[in-house]
Amino acid sequence: MEPIDLHRLSGVLAAAAIDPSLWTYALETAAECTGSYGAVLLPVVGALPIVAATPSMERSANVYVKDGWQTRDERYRGKATFLANGVATDDDCMPLDERKRSPFYQEFLRACNLSGWAGVRIGRGDLVWNLSLQRTPDQDTYSASELRALSNLANSLDSVVQTSAALGMAKGESALNAFDFSDRAALLLDRSGQVVRVNSAAERLIGMDLQISAGRIRCQDPKSNELLHNAIRAMFWSLEAFTSAPIVLQKVSGGRLVIYPMRLSGLTDSPLSLFHAVLVISDTDLQQSAGMKTLREVFELTDAESRLAVALGSGKNLDSFAAERGLSKQTLRNQLKYVFMKTGTIAKLSW
Repeated sequence: MEPIDLHRLSGVLAAAAIDPSLWTYALETAAECTGSYGAVLLPVVGALPIVAATPSMERSANVYVKDGWQTRDERYRGKATFLANGVATDDDCMPLDERKRSPFYQEFLRACNLSGWAGVRIGRGDLVWNLSLQRTPDQDTYSASELRALSNLANSLDSVVQTSAALGMAKGESALNAFDFSDRAALLLDRSGQVVRVNSAAERLIGMDLQISAGRIRCQDPKSNELLHNAIRAMFWSLEAFTSAPIVLQKVSGGRLVIYPMRLSGLTDSPLSLFHAVLVISDTDLQQSAGMKTLREVFELTDAESRLAVALGSGKNLDSFAAERGLSKQTLRNQLKYVFMKTGTIAKLSW
């Protein structure tokens, strides 16, 4: 085949780093420029399913995740060569005789009509990805000259990852600031589930009920902790944008924390981003306090009147509220009259 057009290939990868919507086109161009059947972008550090692939690789990508081949991928054996040289092939992972007996090569790759692979390093350190180029049995394996060209390409792509990571984190920090503005706690998680950023509202929640241990968010309650980590794992191993059912955590001091795990299109869709999920946390006590503050400022209610109004607005039964606060019905009658009067509400008390 003709020499690999490194200028065109590096240019399209750089464009995708700025505009994540171009990643499929960039990978299709990578496959075309290298005479490959298809291309896939895979993380080297941290578990995450395939995050970008050419349409030709969609079937094998789905099988790779669905059948659990990501935990049996023999190509990770070539990681040292891959990191050192910027490129690795199947020969760097396992001798040919062993590949003929390997379930990964025979039951997965052969069944998908794939043979002949070159992994190209994109980035370094923790910001390292594998541009996985794949050929079929009908195509030649990658030649020595092609591999030298791909190695040169790898050494020129560090800026691609740095640019994409910086732009993605700027977007994530803007989202955290927006959540802060509404006094809503939020945390950013990387592709391995580690916490990479928290906003000020989230920092105030870290303590008895929620902790960050070894970089991971943990609940004090074991059952809630299991539910949270199962939700995070399900979110990461979904091939689509994903939101899960909220996890409700009973606080030691009373009240509840409601945790919403999210991987949202437009916020976490850059495959080279430093973060891949958001946890949004609502504190029912804080929500009640915010409602009370608004009522105090707008209608000039007292703290007691505001507390009663918020309780009624949230659907709480008056009898249970009286028992909860240790107040008599006559006291609540008086407070409620003032609430109605100050807010201009017309109501008839039946007790």
